[in-house]
Amino acid sequence: MRRTAAIAFVLALTAVLAGCGGGSDHTTVPPEAMLDSAARHPIESADTKVEARLRVDGSARLSGPIDVRLEGPYRSGGGTRIPSFDWRLSASALGFPVPGRVVSTGDNVYLTVYGNGYEVGAPAVAAANARLAQAGGVRIDLRRWLGPARVSGQDSAGGEDCERIAAPLRGEAVAADLAPLAESLGVGVPTVAGRAVACVGFDDRVLHELELRAVFRLDPEAAARLDGATAIHLAADVEISDVGQAEKISAPRGSFRPIQDLFLTLGDLAG
Repeated sequence: MRRTAAIAFVLALTAVLAGCGGGSDHTTVPPEAMLDSAARHPIESADTKVEARLRVDGSARLSGPIDVRLEGPYRSGGGTRIPSFDWRLSASALGFPVPGRVVSTGDNVYLTVYGNGYEVGAPAVAAANARLAQAGGVRIDLRRWLGPARVSGQDSAGGEDCERIAAPLRGEAVAADLAPLAESLGVGVPTVAGRAVACVGFDDRVLHELELRAVFRLDPEAAARLDGATAIHLAADVEISDVGQAEKISAPRGSFRPIQDLFLTLGDLAG
């Protein structure tokens, strides 16, 4: 179950990707047109920066917030497998700072913290990929996620001048896109509510930043599988640059222990 939770966390974070700095002086473009253009330019590869805070209701082991900062290259998994990435990690959980690195090759996921290496394991990742493929994959339609939009200003992100567009989340659309992921992990589809701000480039019409504030409420069956968690509160800021740049991602060198060993250690610390 802990291995499933780790995969869920990774996918949840990359689902956000699939979907700002100095000022600019451009003619305002209707927000719906900008979002339509961004939808026609999906992110297949890029350099990414992610800052996220997770707060879980109902779990005794995760009573405090989890802060995560990730930075590095990303490559899409095509919707039917776990994406590939090589991210430097800075996190804080259970009151402890956690520096390290997290790498996905699409076939395995590796985590290095305090010089110790852990892996989810190729069989577990292959099983998750197979379930995703059988379910038709995770097809994130960020355009469909966003409700009535409005322009909230101009800014820059990912090296591009962009228009900032604010919109509420359409919870039913988000839940529908996440349903194959939830089913592949053996948990129920959550109910979702929240809001987002997208920063879309004036020149390239590509998404370069996404601010997401959302609450995922879990059904009792999912709560039982995830240590009693009833809801997950997510605040995430994603910055995207060098879109389309070829990203070489390979498995890290060294020896790696099963990820369960890390969860056992964290459980002992929490206790």
